[in-house]
Amino acid sequence: MRVTPPSTVSRTALSGRLRAIATTTAAAALTLTLAPGVAAAQETGAGTVDGSSRAAEQVSVRVKVATRPAVRVAVVRRAWPSRVLATQDVAVDGNDLVEVLRDGREVAGPRKRVRQGDTVRLVVVEKRRTTQRVRVPARVVEVPTTKLAPGRRKVVREGRAGVQRVVVVRTFHNGERATYRVASRGWVREPRAKRVLVGRRPLSVPGADGLNWGALANCESSGNPRAVNPAGYYGLYQFNVATWRSVGGSGMPHHASAGEQTFRAKLLYKSRGRSPWPHCGRLL
Repeated sequence: MRVTPPSTVSRTALSGRLRAIATTTAAAALTLTLAPGVAAAQETGAGTVDGSSRAAEQVSVRVKVATRPAVRVAVVRRAWPSRVLATQDVAVDGNDLVEVLRDGREVAGPRKRVRQGDTVRLVVVEKRRTTQRVRVPARVVEVPTTKLAPGRRKVVREGRAGVQRVVVVRTFHNGERATYRVASRGWVREPRAKRVLVGRRPLSVPGADGLNWGALANCESSGNPRAVNPAGYYGLYQFNVATWRSVGGSGMPHHASAGEQTFRAKLLYKSRGRSPWPHCGRLL
């Protein structure tokens, strides 16, 4: 199976190879009749005790090359199928398929040594490698926010489609496509996701929704959701990490959105009242 650039591989070239093989086989078949002594030099058992008698023993087999009609030839009994083709001057690519059919079934291993009535079949295998550029659509990332009216959408970053280089190998048996596989993939340009803000209602915590959370945030952090206090307090409401996690937060408090920080603060208020904010809690 040769891997050949697409520019040098075509059905015409393959047909030409089949014609050449068939012509050689037909010519060889005219001279290789069932006369004694043909292909005796190929008999691998000639060195055994009864090798001399086996060298003269012949069997009739059929040789079928690709899609061409089969021809009947005489060969040494128990010769390997590759030797049979060689005696017919049939050119075999190193990775073509050489099969032996016996009683309608393919045989393998040591059983491939030919017997009377076998069919030696050559399947011409050819590979065609092509490189394609495939467009990969940009995905859309939706980010919920309470800064927009519920249902309203705002594009904050346009997306860009990517381009992938895909190497495909198609395998042909006797000129017909047999297999298809992707050999490799690589990015020519990676896609960039489209980012869209989607308005939603603030997360509700009954009993805490009507309080003045804006005033509390201004007092605690000057309204800065990324605020960091060196003493270990973070975000709009100056959570420490332990308290943040106690109300279901993950990561660092100041890395969460302002909406999530407010939701977690409401949960904290529901469980502990104003006590987590001894100085600013009075503004709620």
